[in-house]
Amino acid sequence: ITKIHDAEEYQSHLRDRRKRFEDNIRYRREHIGNWVKYARFEEDNKEHERARSVFERALEVDHRSSELWLRYAEFEMRNEFVNHARNVLDRAVQILPRVDFLWYKYAYMEEMVGDVPKCRAVFERWMEWA
Repeated sequence: ITKIHDAEEYQSHLRDRRKRFEDNIRYRREHIGNWVKYARFEEDNKEHERARSVFERALEVDHRSSELWLRYAEFEMRNEFVNHARNVLDRAVQILPRVDFLWYKYAYMEEMVGDVPKCRAVFERWMEWA
């Protein structure tokens, strides 16, 4: 554990960590775990826009990774960005319509936020692919 004493030291620490994450990504660009850890680091530091940027960059590398889409949507839901989560899940099911757990997560999220009509609409779209 690193003890940080002031804002300047904190910013320096963030820069160093980001550089390490970027180096890891350059070394193994296709390794989804590196991207997810980087996004989680940004989330833990309340840098939500940066975390989104990391996820979007990761999707440019592998937009067919259902795990990556799921992690991205879970990040948005965990931070209560419901509309962002909707957008992520909607993009995911358009790109990967045969991945059932993405549909399930999408319908479940709509149910959890209390939007039954949207939940039903998502479920009906899902059944068109089933």
